[in-house]
Amino acid sequence: MTDRQILEAVLTEVRGFGTRMDKFESRMDKFESQMDRMEERQKCFEEETRNNFADIKLHLENITDKNISILAENHLNLINKMDVSATWMNRIMINEVRMNALTDQVARLQAKSS
Repeated sequence: MTDRQILEAVLTEVRGFGTRMDKFESRMDKFESQMDRMEERQKCFEEETRNNFADIKLHLENITDKNISILAENHLNLINKMDVSATWMNRIMINEVRMNALTDQVARLQAKSS
């Protein structure tokens, strides 16, 4: 093989190498483009997540906290009403006991007087 043939063979290899490098660069450009799109989607997702988190936090502060306050106030009112009911029930029961005692005494007095 002559020097010229060797140089032509090397030149052919170098050209083939250049073509392969061009294809490789093209693939790398596509990959970088995909990575850029993925990064953009990730940013959008992070922003959406932040907004959703803010919405949930706002809901908790505005709605849930308010509802808990309303329930707590109504619970206190209910407890107070139950206390009043329990007091009246205690008075009624005491009056029933007194009434039974008085009825028994009246019955005994009637039995003695007869």
